[in-house]
Amino acid sequence: MGITGMKITTINTGQYYLRYPWAVLAEISSKYGESPNLFEPETVAFVGSAGLRERHPEMTPEKLMELSPPLIPFANDVQMALQYSYFGDKGVPDDDGVKKKRTLIGWLRRIKMRLSRVFRRRSSGV
Repeated sequence: MGITGMKITTINTGQYYLRYPWAVLAEISSKYGESPNLFEPETVAFVGSAGLRERHPEMTPEKLMELSPPLIPFANDVQMALQYSYFGDKGVPDDDGVKKKRTLIGWLRRIKMRLSRVFRRRSSGV
């Protein structure tokens, strides 16, 4: 994370800067609510594109969908940039580690659920 709250992310071989000023946070919140699901490709493409817009206006949601960077690493970079926008360089407040642990467990459950759905669809021939 840089001094201005930018998170560098790599897409293919290029480096791009994610940043979420308040106006962009408001835009994301009005479209997806307070907690956008970054495991949905269309959602992470929109949220990622919004964070890239300031320095990389060519990186539209459609362009990100076309480039298809690895979903989890890109979603993690987006999440880190969003967290910086809300909490600064201190990160998510720690309630004796409980809150962070719950968040991590929640993320792991979501990943497991999403992956199991994908594998079920593929194995059923859909």
